[in-house]
Amino acid sequence: MNVLVEMTALALGRPTAEASDIERAAWYEAVANLHWYLAGQGGPDAARESALAVSAHERSLELLRQRN
Repeated sequence: MNVLVEMTALALGRPTAEASDIERAAWYEAVANLHWYLAGQGGPDAARESALAVSAHERSLELLRQRN
């Protein structure tokens, strides 16, 4: 994974207020994937990156549950 490319894509692809819950959920899942990747690299920020990944993943699931 190229972190710079992923971060740029996330920044440019951030959902607008008009985005659907599915679009926002997909974006949060992409954020979670980036944080999981960074956590997997180890280092002093690995625990924080894991926490951010969990938070983004949970937000994605919450958005999808709202649809039902």
